[in-house]
Amino acid sequence: MGAAPFRCHCRDCQQLTGSGHSEMTPMIIDTFSISDACKIYDMKGGSSKPTYSGFCPNCGSQLTRRSTTMGDRIYVHASSLDDPRRYAPKKSLYPDAAQPWDAKSIIPD
Repeated sequence: MGAAPFRCHCRDCQQLTGSGHSEMTPMIIDTFSISDACKIYDMKGGSSKPTYSGFCPNCGSQLTRRSTTMGDRIYVHASSLDDPRRYAPKKSLYPDAAQPWDAKSIIPD
């Protein structure tokens, strides 16, 4: 794995996951591979810069997320890891955007 795994509470992640946050781990894009091609959904993120979400073309599960601001990284959704039991988020991103009903999921600094 790359940098620290995280829980993201931004509004984009809320809308893409249909929940209060997403669980992701960043990886260096050059060291990452996926067995099948993703269906890519392009959108503008909260920064107004392009972001790209990768979905399984067969079942629609979210697999990855990329942004132009961190072009050397790919963010992999924890549930799509080969062994998601090893996933352990270290921090929360955008905790101020957390929904009141999801506030208990914020990882304290």
